[in-house]
Amino acid sequence: MNIKTASQLADEASKTANDAIESTRAYAQNAVNAAGEKVRDLRREAEPTVEQIAARVQQAVQRGLDAASTTSARAQRRLEQAADVTGKYIADQPMRSVLIAAAAGAAITALIVLASRRSPRDDY
Repeated sequence: MNIKTASQLADEASKTANDAIESTRAYAQNAVNAAGEKVRDLRREAEPTVEQIAARVQQAVQRGLDAASTTSARAQRRLEQAADVTGKYIADQPMRSVLIAAAAGAAITALIVLASRRSPRDDY
């Protein structure tokens, strides 16, 4: 018959607890190492994708800038054409051009005067 003393039982329980703690630490360390390796793998896989996305965004931005430049040049040409047509009309019809300009100025002035008048409802 092998009867153990309380001290021996306590030592065995302590050793078992220490073994469990060490086993848990080792398991946790393995899990952390595996997770770290997985993160490194994912990062290596993601880097080319991020670079591809950045290149696509840069291409899209360049296309947008090119389109804006083309549209700006087209608008500039149309504005120059309109200015030429207007200048030719003024040269061909000077009296009519002065009357149109005076009428437009009077209309704009009338709108400004009407807008600046206070209506009776503004007092409330």
